[in-house]
Amino acid sequence: MTERLYYTDSTLRTFTADVVGRRDTERGPAVRLDRTAFYPTSGGQPHDTGTLNDARVLDVWDDEAGEVWHLLERVPDGEDVRGAIDWERRFDHMQQHSGQHLLSAAFVRLLDAPTVSFHLGSDDSSIDLDVPQLSWDDAFRVEADVNRVIAENRAVEVRVVSEDQIHTVPLRRPPKVHGDIRVVLIDDYDASACGGTHVPATGAVGLLKIVRVERYKGGVRVGFVCGARALAHYQRTLKALQTVSADLSVGGDEVPEAVARLKGDLKDARRELEAAQRVVTTIEAERLWAETPVVDGVRWIVAHLDGHTFEQASAVAAHASAKPRTVALLATSDATGVRLVCARSADLVEVNAATILKRVMEQLGGKGGGTAEHARGGGPGASREVILEALGAAMVG
Repeated sequence: MTERLYYTDSTLRTFTADVVGRRDTERGPAVRLDRTAFYPTSGGQPHDTGTLNDARVLDVWDDEAGEVWHLLERVPDGEDVRGAIDWERRFDHMQQHSGQHLLSAAFVRLLDAPTVSFHLGSDDSSIDLDVPQLSWDDAFRVEADVNRVIAENRAVEVRVVSEDQIHTVPLRRPPKVHGDIRVVLIDDYDASACGGTHVPATGAVGLLKIVRVERYKGGVRVGFVCGARALAHYQRTLKALQTVSADLSVGGDEVPEAVARLKGDLKDARRELEAAQRVVTTIEAERLWAETPVVDGVRWIVAHLDGHTFEQASAVAAHASAKPRTVALLATSDATGVRLVCARSADLVEVNAATILKRVMEQLGGKGGGTAEHARGGGPGASREVILEALGAAMVG
């Protein structure tokens, strides 16, 4: 089995090794080394990247026998290689993973909320908790305790314990493997079976910030960032707050109150706009009704309403068809195509709105449906002249 140097020293940046296996994959060439400091994807933590000689390492994984394979952009020359870890990526993963151990331990200590899974993402990381809900007040309390332990710069020790001695270690959760077990211990705070890379002391985590709390599959998912990611998140958040506060001409602390006022103003404005729109649609319906002559005892209102939304046209049709012996067949157009509504008054039992709409749709290449009193439909875009011609033909038919 490949000797894994990261087990004993996560801070190792370079190493030398011999190539002991080669294979071609669908994604490119891969090599196996007699020892490696590259971390393979495992336990929710992504793989390392870097170089072997001057060939870039694109992916790292374990096979079923526990051997570590390195996917390369090309095969390096010779059997002896010098490996170099992408340290910025490795250290970021170390910060996030050690931060996760602290966070999971704190949730157990303060809220008796165990972690059931962990995912280290490219933007933020997350843990899934076996609890039905979590308040932000409790999340902040846990976060504060984690950052207290980070500031105390407690030692992080990696120890390999035999299976018959693992009972002497106060693990937060039982191990999932047998044999010799790698344990990560955070001084007087946490002990977890883990094969990942970690910082040597909690101070290197820098800072942990919880950024989201959401329900997930019957439990709670908590998103968090550590170290440089936490700083970047704060900077983005502060920039957004500064932009909003400048637009609202208030200080940052006053933004919530200003937004609440705006929401109230917007609600009032919407009510006023809806009232005005009702007046406009009423006036439009009355105008169309008054301008449309009665033919054989029926007032046939046919129109393409320029500058109206389909909702407004529907309101006009509803108002007009509330009058006796009236049929309203109205169309509107927008970037998505043409939409139609046909409504007739309740006393015109001899007229079927759905049948009229169907005849129009046959002309315009669309579809729709409804009842004898009210029907709606839509189709591809067409010129106003073509639409009016189709409307008129349907009424005649």
